[in-house]
Amino acid sequence: MRLRGRASEDPLLKVGAAALALALVCAAAVAAYALLRERPAEASGRAVKAASSEPLVRSDPGVDPRKEPTVALRVAETSDPGPGPKPDPKPDPQPEPRPKPEREATDPVTEQPDPEPRPEPEPEPEPEPQPQTLPAAEKDWPLPTDEQVEATREPRRYDLPRGAPLGLTVRSIGLYDVPVLRSNTQGALDNGVIHARGTSMPWSDTPDRNVYLAGHRLGWPGTGSHLVFYRLNELGEGDEIVLKDRDGRRHVYRVSDSFAVRPDDVWVTGRIPGRDMLTLQTCTPIPGFEKRLIVRAERV
Repeated sequence: MRLRGRASEDPLLKVGAAALALALVCAAAVAAYALLRERPAEASGRAVKAASSEPLVRSDPGVDPRKEPTVALRVAETSDPGPGPKPDPKPDPQPEPRPKPEREATDPVTEQPDPEPRPEPEPEPEPEPQPQTLPAAEKDWPLPTDEQVEATREPRRYDLPRGAPLGLTVRSIGLYDVPVLRSNTQGALDNGVIHARGTSMPWSDTPDRNVYLAGHRLGWPGTGSHLVFYRLNELGEGDEIVLKDRDGRRHVYRVSDSFAVRPDDVWVTGRIPGRDMLTLQTCTPIPGFEKRLIVRAERV
């Protein structure tokens, strides 16, 4: 009987011992957990206490906090900005507006009048044809008589007809107010001295001039040009030549040189830079007339 009672008590003792051991283990674990929580708190408290005992120091000493510079934020440029609203593209540069012309005093303030239509440009005048040969050919014309030649020694005075802008006077060879006609026709040449087409007038608005006049050496008897320049070869340096216009203004020249040229030497009708000239031309020599006598005079 005793053996059975002991046997039945042994298991209970084992259970109790196990429960006691488990309780002890739990108590030890709780104690350890509490100990671990207490130590960091103390350490933290000690760190706070130590920090509070030292003065605060800025990370950027030497910079007055009232004068810290403002730094502009930069946006990093990336090829892929990622999600989100994309910035608007920069607009294309527009041309600067041109300043408007000031209104004239007569322009209305509220509305601008329509611009007046521009007149069509007038066609430029065609240049006058240049002569191919010099005028005053006198082949087969009658030679003057002795009486006619002697008459050229006397003063010869002319009337200035309508249409003649100038009168020519050369006292040294007895010519007074010879009509100067602005025409290259044979009729004009038979009635006086002609002004070569395309050459200067005394009042031409050019820096240099060459007033070119031509007359007969012989001419037909009974006409205004008969023997008009018969004595032109007698002019010498310094002799005075006068052109007078219809308003009475005198244009005075003095002979500078004379020479002979071929009929096709039309270059003598042109101007020479820096010279204001008068040129008289007639045929030479008598009776061949194969050349042209040129007498030039400078304006004074």
